[in-house]
Amino acid sequence: MNKDIDNIMDFICPNDRKEYKCFDTLKKLLIENKNFKNVIVNGIREDKISGFSEELFEKLEKQNLRAPGVNSFIDVLIDGYNQGYCTVASKQVSYSLDTCYICGGILPILKGTINCVDGSHTWIEYKDKIIDTTLMLMIDLDYKSKLGYIEENRYNPNDDEIYKSAKAFTNDTTIKRR
Repeated sequence: MNKDIDNIMDFICPNDRKEYKCFDTLKKLLIENKNFKNVIVNGIREDKISGFSEELFEKLEKQNLRAPGVNSFIDVLIDGYNQGYCTVASKQVSYSLDTCYICGGILPILKGTINCVDGSHTWIEYKDKIIDTTLMLMIDLDYKSKLGYIEENRYNPNDDEIYKSAKAFTNDTTIKRR
């Protein structure tokens, strides 16, 4: 990787997480697409784009998962299994948030990336931010159009009883973890 990309990654993720494969799509796009890289750099400078907060990473580490052989959602991120599975990853991350929307639509920059033939994408809208589990970024809503997000639908998962049950299980601290 080049020095510019290293500097961006230094800002977006803590040192101990830099080698997580969850950042592979972001790194690839930064290397291959100069316009995307410029938007990200400007967003960082304007304090409109950041990586996941340490608080969010801590919440994800505490989640209970219903997947055999996976002890933590952080393991999913380490192995990069969020890449190409934005709907599942967005839902899993949303369990650690108070109230949010799960949004779907198109993010043209993702066209042709893993499991994304046409740019179809799912992300979370939380407070005044987009949480993108493919790019591993938190983006101010007023910067949404600069990255090209095209929202086609929006879902309030907290209106769904099955979602609320899954969220309760995911965040239940009384469950003994291995």
